[in-house]
Amino acid sequence: MTLHSIEITLTRALGAVELKAAQQGSRLPLAASEDRTRLVVLVSAKNEGKAMRKIWRRLENALPIDVLCSLFPGPDGRYLMSIPMNEQTWERIRSQAAATGQTPEEHLQDAVAQALARDRSTRRARLECSLNALLGTFTPEEVTAAAARRIRLSG
Repeated sequence: MTLHSIEITLTRALGAVELKAAQQGSRLPLAASEDRTRLVVLVSAKNEGKAMRKIWRRLENALPIDVLCSLFPGPDGRYLMSIPMNEQTWERIRSQAAATGQTPEEHLQDAVAQALARDRSTRRARLECSLNALLGTFTPEEVTAAAARRIRLSG
């Protein structure tokens, strides 16, 4: 069996007592982020899918889990995510996938890829607007000098 590192994103921060109870009840080693809204767990399983199912079985009633996500990409360069969905949501996804001739997994992959592309596009547009505002107020040399100082201070 292989050890798999999985990140658990929670819907809310955990208290110390709640975290300890989940750890003892699940018999899984959990490491919490400083704000206790994310956990990392090492799980022994044949593959990541089985590791995710093991985590759901042991922790779904003990923790307010939002998403499980592999910490490292697989051989295909992708991360594995596990998101709880009710039957209505799954039915909608299955029907949308069938309408496009895809599997539900392919349909979700495309939807996530499109959402990420929209986010990147939105970020680029916000950056360009901010840069235009800066260049409307300051000279390009002033902006470049400020950026260079910022890089020096953070590096």
